[in-house]
Amino acid sequence: MPLSSGYSAQAVRSSRAVWLTVFSFLAIGACFLRLIYLQLIRGRELTQASENNHTQVLVERAPRGRILDRHGEVLADDQPVFVALFSPLGLAPSDFKQVLVRLSSILEVPPVELEHRLFAAVRAKSMLRISDRLNRSQAFQILQERIHLPGVSLTIEEQRYYPKEILASHVLGYVGQITDEELDQFAEQGYHPGDWIGKSGLERIYDPSLHGQDGGFLMEVDARGRQVRVIRHLLPQAGKDLVLTLDARLEAMAEERLRQTGHPGAAVMMDPRTGALLALASSPGFNPNLFLPLGNSEDRQALLADPDLPLYNRAIQALYPPGSTFKIITALAASEAHQLDPQARVFCNGSYTLGKERRIFHCWKLKGHGSMDFIQGMAQSCDVYFYELGEKIGPEAIEHMAKIFGLGQVTGVDLPHEKKWPLPLAWKIAHHQHWQGGDTLNYAIGQGALQLTPLQMATMMATFANGGSIYQPFLVTESRRFGEEPEHLGGPRMVAHLALSDSSLSIVRQGVTEVVRSGTGIAAKLRDFDVAGKTGTAQVPKGKEHAWFIAYAPLENPQVACAIVVEHGGHGGSIAAPIAHDLLALALGSKDPLVGVEEKKAEGD
Repeated sequence: MPLSSGYSAQAVRSSRAVWLTVFSFLAIGACFLRLIYLQLIRGRELTQASENNHTQVLVERAPRGRILDRHGEVLADDQPVFVALFSPLGLAPSDFKQVLVRLSSILEVPPVELEHRLFAAVRAKSMLRISDRLNRSQAFQILQERIHLPGVSLTIEEQRYYPKEILASHVLGYVGQITDEELDQFAEQGYHPGDWIGKSGLERIYDPSLHGQDGGFLMEVDARGRQVRVIRHLLPQAGKDLVLTLDARLEAMAEERLRQTGHPGAAVMMDPRTGALLALASSPGFNPNLFLPLGNSEDRQALLADPDLPLYNRAIQALYPPGSTFKIITALAASEAHQLDPQARVFCNGSYTLGKERRIFHCWKLKGHGSMDFIQGMAQSCDVYFYELGEKIGPEAIEHMAKIFGLGQVTGVDLPHEKKWPLPLAWKIAHHQHWQGGDTLNYAIGQGALQLTPLQMATMMATFANGGSIYQPFLVTESRRFGEEPEHLGGPRMVAHLALSDSSLSIVRQGVTEVVRSGTGIAAKLRDFDVAGKTGTAQVPKGKEHAWFIAYAPLENPQVACAIVVEHGGHGGSIAAPIAHDLLALALGSKDPLVGVEEKKAEGD
């Protein structure tokens, strides 16, 4: 039994080994036959399938957020456009030549430039945009000839445009294609090659909010780079809309009135209760659509070469001597120093002789104003009255008052590239120059080394109007996206409150009210609202004087303050005050007829 049992177990093991060997040979044979079948019979088919099985990621740009005025008027929007794409996958050198020749003709792009775009896709080994904003004819021609344009495809995207064209162009700014330097700086924030990014204005400052989050398609494409199917689609998230403080009606009127003068200039309107900017106009302006792909390149070149500098935001960047508008600061400085007697009279014979130097300083009215008290001196903008006042209080008092009003400093408005200039005493010290007696007289009437922006002057007038509260001017109140809670971005921010005496505010207010009632600013007078203002005619080294007017209204509980300057416009009362009249009338809902810039004339500084 043991022998028999052992033999049986050994026989079973031997039998299993034989069968395993047989099965092994059969399996190897089957694999060999399968390999022969795959290589010889289906090899070409599978190779082709492998070559066809390419995928590409196509970035789908997020629609940019809109920019709206305070009433919901759309100032910057998006519109659907055709975009041409190119994928180099599976293309032979002969295909590139074919695409280059045909596509260059369709897109009207020089072959050298188009070749650069095509080879950028080759280097990236991915699908890239080669042309944005194709017109309808170009898109249809690509579709008709797509069999001869391997690797080329079309898509539709929402891209930026400005429906109001020139309106508020300096505030809005414009967008342009992202540069390599910007891409390095913002790559971690989700930007890609070929993206459009804000280049100036609010488009630049608030680009991260306006830009949104891009989505994309995971595409299967064949060996010719043609799209086969969408594997996955990640929806883009649109950028947030910006809501501005601007009133499009006031902005449009400000720009139109400035254009009517035939001179460059700026106009600023502000709510003195909050610092909200109602208008921020700079003339000449520009059409930001010119910087988009379909913009005319010749028009762009003309814009850049224009000697009137239409890209220059005069409201926040241009520095001007404020002329007699600055007499408000001189008067406040004298009153706070207890050196202003409103009843004391000064005789103006048309000139003022300075001390031992015997230098003659002329009044704007060469025949003189005669005997004047403070109210009359302010209303008629008598230079001799303010020469004497300035010499009495000295430059330190004037500079102190200008400094506490924030003059000579940036206001902090939410726009890039705001400019400032040191106040005259500080400027002289920095340049190691000796202060002369004549410098004080010039300072008192807003001339000499004093250089201020229109926005600084509007902020100064708003501060005076509200009794001494300095509010930081702002343009954006909130950003919002459908279905989400609005995000608060800006609002009233008081940066300082000036401890000015009631007596100083009262007497100077009387003076600037009389300017409009009977003085040099009568062209700004409204029938149904009391307006306080000050004219200025600022002398410059070359050309005609700059025309200024600053104002606020109503006299009680002021709702709006403004500053207007017209370069080489002459008398402020003749050309700047009528602009203020129309802007104040529109802002306050006055029934007073609008006058334009030619109908109301007033002699004076």
